[in-house]
Formats: sequence, C-alpha cells, structure tokens
Amino acid sequence: MRNLCGTILAAAMLAAGIGCGRRGDEASFATFDARARAGESLTVAYFGCSLMWSANASEPNETGFRGLMSRYLEKRYPKAHFRFVDASVGGTGAMLGVFRLERDVLSRQPDLVFLDFACNDGWDGKALATTCCYESIVRRLVGDGIPVMQMFFTFRFWLEGSLEPGAETAVHQRIVPYRRLAEEYATGVGDVYRDSPLVADLKSGKTTFDAVWPIDGGHPADLGYHYFAEAAFAGFERAVREGTVCRVPEKPVFGTVADVQRLDFSHNHLRHPPTQRLRRTRGYGGQEERKERKGICGNGFVAGANTNSWRRALTYRTSLWYDGLSSRWMDDVLAFSGTNRAPVSVEAAGNMLGVFGEADENALTAAILCDGEKIADFNAYHNAGKGRLFFWRDVLLKDYAKGESAAHKWIVDPVPDGKGEFRIGAICTATIKPEAEFAGDAGSDFDISAIDHARGVK
Repeated sequence: MRNLCGTILAAAMLAAGIGCGRRGDEASFATFDARARAGESLTVAYFGCSLMWSANASEPNETGFRGLMSRYLEKRYPKAHFRFVDASVGGTGAMLGVFRLERDVLSRQPDLVFLDFACNDGWDGKALATTCCYESIVRRLVGDGIPVMQMFFTFRFWLEGSLEPGAETAVHQRIVPYRRLAEEYATGVGDVYRDSPLVADLKSGKTTFDAVWPIDGGHPADLGYHYFAEAAFAGFERAVREGTVCRVPEKPVFGTVADVQRLDFSHNHLRHPPTQRLRRTRGYGGQEERKERKGICGNGFVAGANTNSWRRALTYRTSLWYDGLSSRWMDDVLAFSGTNRAPVSVEAAGNMLGVFGEADENALTAAILCDGEKIADFNAYHNAGKGRLFFWRDVLLKDYAKGESAAHKWIVDPVPDGKGEFRIGAICTATIKPEAEFAGDAGSDFDISAIDHARGVK
C-alpha cells in the first residue's frame, strides 16, 4: 500500500498535476527488478486496447501478448509473487483511458504498467486532444511512482507500407509524439518497429504478412503476438540494464487534462436509489474532489417530466468478445426506453464530454447538447461488431484547443422509438489543456470508427 508523501512534497506534486509515489519511491525499473528478485509481491497492469488484450490469439490469456509477457516475468523472477491485471479493452483509446485509469488501473496499486494506445489513437500525430489524454495518463502513472513501459504495436495495413527504417512515421504518424513522450518521461519502450525481429523477418521472407495476420488486418494471431512480446522483452531488459528511472517534466510536453470527472451509476445505488455519487476523481491538473448529485427522482439530474422513462439496470452479461463485455468496465447502467423524451443533464467544467454505455442492435440514437446548442448526434450501437457490447462516444467543443476550464450544461437526449433502449454506464467530462505552442495546430478529430475492428474480417 502506498503511504502518504510528506505534506510539503504532496502539495507541490498535486499542484503540478501528479500524485504521490508508492512509498515516495521513484518510478524506477531497477527498483522493480530488485524487489522482484527479492521475492516480493508485485502487481503488473496491462492498460490498453485490443492488441494488448490480444484479440485473435488462440488463448488470449496464454498465447497472446499478456500471457507471453506474464510468463516471461514469472520465469525471470521465480521468487516473486505476481498479480497480473487485465485492464485492456478493444476498440478504445486514450480519450476513454483517462476516465478508466483510476478504476481499472490505479485502484489495483500496480508496481509496473504496460501502456498501449498507439494504434487505436489513430494515425494522425496532430490530433491534439488525443495526445493530451495519452500524456496525462503517462504523467499520472509516473507521478505516482509507477514505472511505465510504453508499447508501440502496429496494424498490418500500416506495416505493409513501412518496412524501411523510419518509414513508419509516414503511415503511423501517431508514433512520433508518443516516442517523444517516451523520451521526455524516460519511460521504458517496447517498439515493434525497432525492438522486434518482425520487420527483418518480413523483409527476408522468414515470415509473411499472412502468417502474422491470418484473420484480419488489425489483430495478429499467436505468431504475431510472439513478435510483439519480443519487443517488450527487449525494451524491459534495456530499461532494467540501464537503470531507467521515469521522470515527470516540470510542465507537460503537448498538454494534459484537468477537471476529470466520471459519473458512474454504481451498483450500490440499486439499494439506495435517491442519489448519484460522483466517484472521487483527481483532475490531472491537481484537483481532488467528491461530489453528490441528485438522482433520477431528484432535482434536475434527469431533466424532463417523464423520469419514469429511466430505470436502473444491470449491465449486459453476454457479448461476442470478452474484452468488450460491459460488466468488466462499468458498474450498473441507467437505461432509457419508452416514447417520451427525458434528456439527461450534467453541469460540469470542461471542453469535452464522453458517454460510456452499452448497446445492442436495438440501441437508440441520441443528441448531445452543450448550453442548449446541439453539437453532435450518434448511434450508440457499437461499430466494432455485433453483440451486447460497450460503447464510448466523445465530443469536443470547437474551441477546445484554448484549454479553457469553463462550466457548461451538457445534455444527452436519446430519441425514443418505443422499442429500443439507451443505456448509460457513466458520463465523463474533462478539460483538455494543450500547451500553447501546439494549440493552434490541433489536428483532425479522431473517430475510432475510422479503424476496422470487426473481428474475423480481412
């Protein structure tokens, strides 16, 4: 368990938007190595998306990346007692990761984190909001004294055009800012382009693209995950050998996030429905808070007269792919159905809104409004494949690059059809705060639907 840092140190770190390290330790690979050799109990978390989870592996927990990496650590440190945490969910990136970090990673008190969002965060290296979210995750982990291994995986359709040294930066531009963050934060790195024999074996003909990616263009099968794991082995061994100590720059490189709030619909409220609790969250600008909001029978959380259109419900407990199983990533949901409109409203500071929920083929569409103006429409049905799966949708204010932390009234307004449902597990708000030199070149907004995550489709 982490002890509290000294009062002065803790105040300074919180003001800088970082946390207290484990027993005040640095985020040191040498320290992790020493503790593991001494036989201590250690927790290793895998935080990422479908490649970290190992979609298309014959047995993801064993023959995929996580299984191979876990067996490697157990073999390298036979005296250690490891707990491995699966915190990877396919079809998502750092924009949702910011809101999953506390619940799915930090709550497990990890001693080492493997971080992977470099593919799902898209090819565009200038998509600034995404970069800010990714940096905020790195900044928080390192600030909490946790060594980080940044993993740079790849998709087939990117690697096919980038077998020459350095060519990957043209087709997978996202790798450029993330590699810079690895340098600035001195993280460990497992880079498939540089640390794995995959590129050399493809060029020499020792293996083929069809052998590595026999099912679809995104997710490899077992052979591919062996190559991915070899990059991690090489990067981890390098970090230990060089005594790498992760560090937190005085100010963010590209930007970070503040006012991070995730309003969850906890199972505790099935027994106590009058209130909705906002989980204690730490804005990555250094603020920590706990708030209470009125529930669905109270004043204003669900606007509109027909609040009976909303009910609490358990998450779906079946899906067509395990990392997309809603009950793993959210508590209970607030489900809307019926024929009358009953929009959900939240008042919070921030320039982005995220809706985390679940859907099947009968899911409803919804409008997103900010201060009375409609800024987006979306269909909640998951674009990654059929089944009862989670969905994540985020919207940014047009001027988000200014980094202003103003209060807004956000509304999620499902369109009733009398048959389908709209199911919300959490409403998330935050303020993206880019560094000034990048704010004028925010890049294109990234939509996960731009990547084909359908399993079993080449």
